[in-house]
Amino acid sequence: MDFISSILKYPFMQNALIVGFLSSICCGTIGTYIVNKKMVFISSSISHASYGGIGIGLYLISVFDLPVKDPILFALIFSIFSGILILLLKDKFNLKDDLSIGIIMTFGMAVGIIFSFMTPGYQADLSTYLFGNILLSNKENIIMLLLLDITIIIVFFIFYKSIIYSSFDENFYNIYGVPVKFINYLLIILISSAIIINIKTIGIILIISILTIPQATASLLVKKYYLIIIFSGIFSFLGILSGLYFSYSLNIPSGPAIILSLTIILLFTKGFRKIFLKTT
Repeated sequence: MDFISSILKYPFMQNALIVGFLSSICCGTIGTYIVNKKMVFISSSISHASYGGIGIGLYLISVFDLPVKDPILFALIFSIFSGILILLLKDKFNLKDDLSIGIIMTFGMAVGIIFSFMTPGYQADLSTYLFGNILLSNKENIIMLLLLDITIIIVFFIFYKSIIYSSFDENFYNIYGVPVKFINYLLIILISSAIIINIKTIGIILIISILTIPQATASLLVKKYYLIIIFSGIFSFLGILSGLYFSYSLNIPSGPAIILSLTIILLFTKGFRKIFLKTT
């Protein structure tokens, strides 16, 4: 009851709940594509490479006293560039996935560390980007997530069949005229955007968890693509909500608390499925 009264009383708790709901929509949808496409390591590379954009943003904001105080826009641009570059290295230079992933991830982290070191003063806020804090969500985060959700829903509505085809066998369906490469580049932009816009919720280090754990949980119960998307969104929101509760009750960081909650939900669902299968 104390947790519920706090949500009703404090605006920052309300913002966190709204951000959690909007995050569950985009992460549930785009995460399903990531898991089915087997792009987990590519997505992880993009999230770590985004540190380069954050470092550059902090440096430019500090040195040139820019009116923008949040480097998230720089991280978004850098991550989209990193995601596209991974695909270009694969398509144009025939580099293996793991090699291009390693190059981009380490390059981004190196750039971020260098520019963070060059930035005048102590950057205490960096921990927010590394580990996340959904309680720091504001109206700008809500607006960005809302726009992202609308964009993802529209893209998936228009290209739903092409997305499914390219998720499972892009070489086969490319022969039959499915715009596989267009879908790949379009979705890598959305993946990069989803990762960066959700960084403050979960953090760079943990963001990939909310893009994979709910999908793994959903796939235990349903098999159809659209149902996995729906159930992933539900499990994402349940994990965020329960993570918020644990964070509030135990006074622990919200990002790790959310991941812990998602993992508990996965284990509980897996155990429930085993018991159910044994009794039928």
